[in-house]
Amino acid sequence: MKAKDFIGGALLGVIIGAAVGLLLAPQSGEETREAIREYSDEMGDKAKETSRHWMESGRDLYEQGKSKVADAVQTGREKVDAVMASTSRKTDNNA
Repeated sequence: MKAKDFIGGALLGVIIGAAVGLLLAPQSGEETREAIREYSDEMGDKAKETSRHWMESGRDLYEQGKSKVADAVQTGREKVDAVMASTSRKTDNNA
């Protein structure tokens, strides 16, 4: 619970600090809004790039898993076929 309290307090401090910084900034309102808009655009681009990277990583992991499952299924089929052939030979020999 203390970690949650610390994180919440730190986040609140960041928000308050940003608000005070904006209010006391030596820029005009229009300049401040433009700076905020540019920063927002940058953060949006970074978020898009990060999500694109995660999607590509997820696809890669999916393909790797799919390949491993296919290999495991093939190995299983081969073992079942081998057991079936062995059992068939034993049955034929006993008959």
